Amino acid sequence: MRLFTRKVPKSASAPPDAPPVPLSGFAERNPATAKHRRRWLGLDIGSSAVKVVELSRQGEAYRVEAFAVEPVPPGSVVAGNISDAGAVGEAIRKACERAGTKPRNVCAGIRDSAVVTKTLEMDASLSDRELEAEVTLEAERQMPFPVDEMAIDFEPMHLSSRDPSRVDVLLVACRLEHVVLRQEAAELGGVHLDIVDVESHAVQRAVAEVAPERQPVAFADIGASTSTLMIVDGESVVAREEQFAIDRLATDALGTDAHATEPLLGLLTRLLRLVRLGNPTTPLDRLLLAGGIATTPGLAERIGEHLKLAVEIADACRDMAVAEHADAVSLGEHAPMLFTACGLALRGFDEVRT
Repeated sequence: MRLFTRKVPKSASAPPDAPPVPLSGFAERNPATAKHRRRWLGLDIGSSAVKVVELSRQGEAYRVEAFAVEPVPPGSVVAGNISDAGAVGEAIRKACERAGTKPRNVCAGIRDSAVVTKTLEMDASLSDRELEAEVTLEAERQMPFPVDEMAIDFEPMHLSSRDPSRVDVLLVACRLEHVVLRQEAAELGGVHLDIVDVESHAVQRAVAEVAPERQPVAFADIGASTSTLMIVDGESVVAREEQFAIDRLATDALGTDAHATEPLLGLLTRLLRLVRLGNPTTPLDRLLLAGGIATTPGLAERIGEHLKLAVEIADACRDMAVAEHADAVSLGEHAPMLFTACGLALRGFDEVRT
């Protein structure tokens, strides 16, 4: 399984049923095998539903082969953390059945709040193996939990602007249990995970697909229990999330009732202020709105007026072809819920390009 960006090998001494060792397999990557992977399924596990999108690619053009949204029982996923792998697995199984797909290549997401990222400066002359060893040592020193409880990955980015003999390396880590629970739920649902990626990375890919020349752009995903706001600017993503429960009984009034909308507008204002702290002078005039309530009549207009931004409904599949057996009308209706899942599916095709 590839974790975040790279392949995660198993230890030679580990038993066959052991979970992946939390080390990057940077030196073990074999993209040639990915050339035969013509379809990828993105699996987005949320607090209220499992969302799946399966894409195929011909040349540089993508096609939606299948998609589905399947509710999960209350309490089985809390703030992005799986508490009942069996219930989530059953939802995954039903989602794949509903979509009419038996996926062979699957990429699942993990919330940014569960992930720790750091940029390390390393010797640019190190071999792949040496770099992996040095990154592991740095992870032991800098990460907030023991290395044997971590899932770790890394990505060399570019030469250091301060010293060209050094290279900036992105280190990404989370508690191993988050990855293992996703693997368990997927297996119970009848699918095998090939990749686990950070959700903001998936959003970044989906934004690049729909708006490659129109960045920076804000992105808001209003979920059943957690809302996330990001600013995507090329390869840079700044994200903040906050627990925020949507009152289902008041959902229909969000676009027309100022009193019902006020808590949501306050949340988005607060999150936008936080993500802009790092670069307050960056021009920003547009927001993509995702989540189950994004298409509530009048809501996008009300948010746009409040934030002084042009608000668009997020649809990562709008310029993609749709397979004949897939319901294009239903896809359009569910597009805001499927944005992250679509970005996760796009992640799989990155293996072919490298």
